[in-house]
Amino acid sequence: MNLLTQLELKMHFTESENILAQYILEHGEEVVKMSIHTFAKKTYSSPATIVRLAKKCGLSGFNDLKITLAKELSLHTSKEIDPNFPFDKDDDFNTIINNLTLLHKETIDDSAALLDQKTLSQCVKLLDKADSIDLYGLGNSLLVAQSFAHNMMRIGKQVNFRTMAGEQGFLARVSNPKHVAIIISYSGETDEIIRIAKTLKKQKTKIIAITSLGDNQLSHYSDLILHISSKEKIFNKMAPFSSLLSIQYICTMLYACFFSLNYNEHKAFKLHYDYEEDLRHPFYSPINEK
Repeated sequence: MNLLTQLELKMHFTESENILAQYILEHGEEVVKMSIHTFAKKTYSSPATIVRLAKKCGLSGFNDLKITLAKELSLHTSKEIDPNFPFDKDDDFNTIINNLTLLHKETIDDSAALLDQKTLSQCVKLLDKADSIDLYGLGNSLLVAQSFAHNMMRIGKQVNFRTMAGEQGFLARVSNPKHVAIIISYSGETDEIIRIAKTLKKQKTKIIAITSLGDNQLSHYSDLILHISSKEKIFNKMAPFSSLLSIQYICTMLYACFFSLNYNEHKAFKLHYDYEEDLRHPFYSPINEK
């Protein structure tokens, strides 16, 4: 997990460390130019507390924290569009449309750059061999999971997912080595998701994680990891514009590559299903193909 995300989540921080984390989030560009003594004075803390915070974030000390912070701030500011607040209150509709269009393009480019083809190939082979694919996620992740499940089932692949609170835990408990789990979590730190991952490991179920960059808890329980574009904050944002699109992109690539493994078979199954079962179009619709 990147530094800014860790600071925002404030996991296992003391009250003094929470104050430091909040100051860094609000004044990051100033912090990278400070000495440890200046930073301590600004936050009414001590150099020892600052070093302790850095080490809790997996860094060696304050200098390492500043270097890491500078790199992440550069990533956040190098793009024209802020993924957290892509438009301002005074922007007109044209500006909003242009900004979000550019943000979508940037997110797709970033997601494509993060997608490791070897890992993707391993994921697809796992899915192909599995008797069942079980999907896990919370909130907005479930919207993408539902779409992925819909596509996979229309080419004949068994997919399970649950939306009611607590049911995903039961799904994990009845899993087995013949199942493959896909866990979608931007932070990779949600308590319920980590409990599910632990249960799946006990059941000896292979786990594919779709999560953010960095060393989050979920990554430690996963067999394969597909990374989400990770420039969006956890809480301080208008909406999950970028992260949700990145998750959708990864799931689309999983589906498309899975489809390609048995292209003719999947195509025949899909078209047969559509013609025989899909009654969305009225008989005399101009888009009806019959």
